[in-house]
Amino acid sequence: MRRLYLFLLPFLLVLTACAVETGPPVSPQEVSQAQTEIWEIKLREYLRCEDRVGRILVRVLPVTEHREPHPWFLVQIIDLSRNPPEMERALSRIFALSLPEKGYLVTFVHPEIEAQGLRPGAVIQRLETRRLRLGKPVKLRLWNGPLLTLTPPVVYTEPVNFRIVDSPEPNAWVTPENRMYVTLALCRALPDDNELAAVVGHELAHLKRGHLQKRMALFTLRDLLGVGVYALGGQTARDIYRLGTNFALLKFSRDQEREADFYGLWYIYRAGFDLQRASQVWVHLAAVLPPSGPSLLSTHPITAERLARIRKIVAAIRSGKTFEELRRGK
Repeated sequence: MRRLYLFLLPFLLVLTACAVETGPPVSPQEVSQAQTEIWEIKLREYLRCEDRVGRILVRVLPVTEHREPHPWFLVQIIDLSRNPPEMERALSRIFALSLPEKGYLVTFVHPEIEAQGLRPGAVIQRLETRRLRLGKPVKLRLWNGPLLTLTPPVVYTEPVNFRIVDSPEPNAWVTPENRMYVTLALCRALPDDNELAAVVGHELAHLKRGHLQKRMALFTLRDLLGVGVYALGGQTARDIYRLGTNFALLKFSRDQEREADFYGLWYIYRAGFDLQRASQVWVHLAAVLPPSGPSLLSTHPITAERLARIRKIVAAIRSGKTFEELRRGK
């Protein structure tokens, strides 16, 4: 071991002699300050995206369908106990207040709830109502503030919540739990709210048309039938069966996307967005997304076909046609 140290010492001396000029050193405090500035820029972008998606969702969700009423407590928060100190300082700058170590910082509020006294920048100390019920108030204690009693707005469809995801890929998706995810990159790629509304409406259509449940049911049925095919015909028969059903499922997925395009545009039209500008969404996304593969092997229609179809859908909606009429070519 000693011989190893004697061997390494000249090498380290040579490295030291070859050191480059790096400029003045920086202290840990200066690094922390720079990190705070980075967090502030990132958080301001995050909050702008959250506000845009939230306000679009507030307009579009109520026009998706009319069924039984539900309470919709749409409030976005940041848990202050789970963040690095640089992020806490950045949030304090953005909201111009000194934040506590624990609590939930409100970043977006449904306008009807905001009118009742809960605004972005408030810190929730304690939530006293855990389960939402129609007609029942939500009680929460603010940090250094009063106990608020809030009445959630009523929406005649199942409520949907959302989250902004810090991802470099422009994307949005929904889950069976009625949650929508939108990436920061999508907000960057679509600065026009009409275009962003087209994506939000499209994802809502996947939920409201039952696409997720239908897809899961078909995959389950495929797997169950595959067991029988294997038992009767062996591995080769199952491989052929899987190949055929996979192509069929891809076709089914593309048709779901086309249906979601139509109903999504119909939703945002009813919510008052500009369909002509919304139809440009695929032009902008085509400029930032990688080229799609052959349509036969894709879960989505190719972008050029999609844009052409959407432009026909816009004209059909304006003329009062339904999706069934459009699909039959009337």
